[in-house]
Amino acid sequence: MLGAACKTCFFSEKTSKPSDKSKLYFVTSFTILQDLVQKVAGSHLGGRIEVNTIVKINADPHTYQPTPHDSKLIASADAVFINGLGFEGWIDRLICGSGFKGPIYTVSKKVDPRILASNVNLIDPHAWHSVKNVILYTQEIVRAFIEIDPEFAKDYQRNGNALIKKLQELDVFVTKLFAKIPSNERQVVTTHDAFWYFGMDYGIKFLSPVGISTEAQASAAVVGELINLIRNNKIKAVFIENLANPRLIEQIAMEANVKVGGILYADSLSLPTEVAGDYFSMIRHNAQTICQSLHS
Repeated sequence: MLGAACKTCFFSEKTSKPSDKSKLYFVTSFTILQDLVQKVAGSHLGGRIEVNTIVKINADPHTYQPTPHDSKLIASADAVFINGLGFEGWIDRLICGSGFKGPIYTVSKKVDPRILASNVNLIDPHAWHSVKNVILYTQEIVRAFIEIDPEFAKDYQRNGNALIKKLQELDVFVTKLFAKIPSNERQVVTTHDAFWYFGMDYGIKFLSPVGISTEAQASAAVVGELINLIRNNKIKAVFIENLANPRLIEQIAMEANVKVGGILYADSLSLPTEVAGDYFSMIRHNAQTICQSLHS
């Protein structure tokens, strides 16, 4: 699971595990995964599981730079959960440097990933924007919990089943939402290419000035082509992402003579009290925000 990155470890400070043997300490790579793991853990076992995350709310997992604190967090964990598909480019070195020897679970292992046609080695990691994929994530998380903590297998299975039922209901909700919009009008512009899986599920074409990573830079030619597409196709749905600098999208919208339709959440949840405080809220917010612009 860990590659050649272990040859160049960092943060090698030794860290002891927490002294509370009655609890399990899980670490996830980013906030969306943390929420899903917490939902499978549930709350009825008396706080048996504590779930922490490396990349916090409003931090960009694409450009994240791990810290010594992150190394300590992983070193103290009973298990680590990652998205995979190349999303956490920094995770191998971090885990290696922490000295962690426990299980590492890749929740996307059953997902049929999008492979970028221009580069067979480049995979789109944003699979969580498909609710159907998150059902697969949930199944992997449940399997991991049962493997780690078999005494409470029935509880984890019950939590997972309840989560899957809610995910299926969410998928139906979003499907009905977009069914009201003609398929030829479902064109959306976002900051980076993060919503392809969402688009495949609901028949939406997403356009963006940069690729699947926020680290990429938009060329003048690509920006000009996108502005022409917006004008020629009368695209109304143009959005900023919550972690992105808004200037590029604002410039594109201004030159294309359209309004920015709001903020979409791609790689991080919001604070719990805000519009994308958990996975369900994030998907509903994104879907409803897009629909509102497409209807305008």
